[in-house]
Amino acid sequence: MPGTTGIRPKLSAHGTFRDFVIAEESARGLPGWVNLVGIESPGLTSSLPIADAVSGLLG
Repeated sequence: MPGTTGIRPKLSAHGTFRDFVIAEESARGLPGWVNLVGIESPGLTSSLPIADAVSGLLG
């Protein structure tokens, strides 16, 4: 019987699909603001690499 295990939401932008978004928002007039959108499991278990990515964005 089919189930929903392993199905993750996908975000669509400009015709492409992504699992999540990590974006520094200086271009939108919000320097130092980092949006983390759509991060669920396994993103929560990847919090240290995500923190490294955010740190790299902020310099």
